[in-house]
Amino acid sequence: MENIKSDRENKTENFLKQICSQEEWEIKENEKINNFYKNFTNELEDYIYIKNEKMYNKIKTGGYIRYFNLNDELKWGGILLSKYKNNDINLMVLGNSNFNRLTVSFNKNYVFYKKHTTQADKTKKIFLSYLDKYE
Repeated sequence: MENIKSDRENKTENFLKQICSQEEWEIKENEKINNFYKNFTNELEDYIYIKNEKMYNKIKTGGYIRYFNLNDELKWGGILLSKYKNNDINLMVLGNSNFNRLTVSFNKNYVFYKKHTTQADKTKKIFLSYLDKYE
């Protein structure tokens, strides 16, 4: 006897086939982040990917934020002015070079962070790059 599935059962089965395991999801996410670093080498230089809420809680105001939206579009972001939580969503207030403020959701973007850079840090980086050339 042939087992004939209903339309609802077929739709449910097709839906469940689309769901990937946690391991597959993590592999896809790592590939996506690596592609961001590969395709935006200069823009993401010295930036680290903030993978989870634990890392997010450690970032400090005054640092620099760049992020990709869910359409994989790079957004320049700005300086992190504050962080707060609203309805279990982590939000960041950023200030950009035009003195505009914007609110960005950590949970709905791929966030990259760089510590605040002083002039001394920039000078040190230049000095070290010259040392590397002469070794």
